[in-house]
Amino acid sequence: MLPPLYPSEPKFEFDYLELAGDAWDVGRAHGVRVRRLIREQLDAIWRHAAASGLSQQEACCWAEGQLGQIEAMAPHWIDELRGLAHGAGISLAEAAALQVRPGSGELVGGCTSFAALAETTADGRLLVGQNRDLAPAYRSRMFVGLLRPEGRPAMLMHCVAGELGGVGMNSCGVCVFANSLWSRSGRTWMAPPLVRRLILECESAQQAAERVAALPAAAPGNYLIADADGAVFNLEVLPEGTQVLSCQQGLLAHANNCLSPELAAHEPHTLPMPGSAQRQAWLSHSLADRRGAISLELIKELLADHTTRPEPICRHAAHGADWETVSCLIAEPAARLLHLSFGPPCEGRWFTYRCIAA
Repeated sequence: MLPPLYPSEPKFEFDYLELAGDAWDVGRAHGVRVRRLIREQLDAIWRHAAASGLSQQEACCWAEGQLGQIEAMAPHWIDELRGLAHGAGISLAEAAALQVRPGSGELVGGCTSFAALAETTADGRLLVGQNRDLAPAYRSRMFVGLLRPEGRPAMLMHCVAGELGGVGMNSCGVCVFANSLWSRSGRTWMAPPLVRRLILECESAQQAAERVAALPAAAPGNYLIADADGAVFNLEVLPEGTQVLSCQQGLLAHANNCLSPELAAHEPHTLPMPGSAQRQAWLSHSLADRRGAISLELIKELLADHTTRPEPICRHAAHGADWETVSCLIAEPAARLLHLSFGPPCEGRWFTYRCIAA
């Protein structure tokens, strides 16, 4: 196992795993290395299902029924799920449940993402990333994984244990960051881990955006996609459709509300994250005010902001029901670098990882 590059405070960090081989090998190693965390995440999946009125047996049967659709998206994922199930000592249906989240389908987050194109930064580097805001318990169930599956790009991901797809980048320089969105009509069968993994198996942002837009029932959410050539696509996805947003003057900020009027019309009247619009607007204006001088350190400062209300961009949980920023991620796609904080970025526990194919 290789350590992260340039650890600033090695006392606190996410576990780092390298998983290589064919699909079954990668899945099995994943299951073996974080077996306990996978079981904790499964318990959370069953609690979410119960809140939606499903028993564990019903939720498991529903998840098993989605295996055919998962296989249609990517047949090799089934082999990886079989390996995951074997390594973690769970059933294939339970491995599927980790991907499709029976019931509401939600691992609700209050994330804030951004993109700063090369023409807006101080040194001409494209910078993209997000604050990843979740319930505090998720910090202990997450790890940084470098997957090297045979015949596919390597993938450096910040993962929830048991999920096929986290957020991060691949060895082609393709990045994905994601935010929760909601529709009054509910969910599709799919959940974000599958969309994120689909993106990270692509060779360009253009290819990834096209593949997501072509999905017949993509998981609701906002997917910020970028690559080493400087292409950036921001996809808002609801069951009612997909809208692609462009960067205005080379900058983009997104939170947990739709910016496209076409999809905003389908959102709930009261969003689960009522302060989303304020977070998005503050970050958008802050980036615009510093256009041409945006740097890695400035992004770290902005994503550590506590002033926006009612929801600060950098969150701290007072108790288990609160949200916290479990990690901040900032990618430099051209250099294949991912800067990642353990916990809220204001606490300064930063690590840098490189995504390399071999």
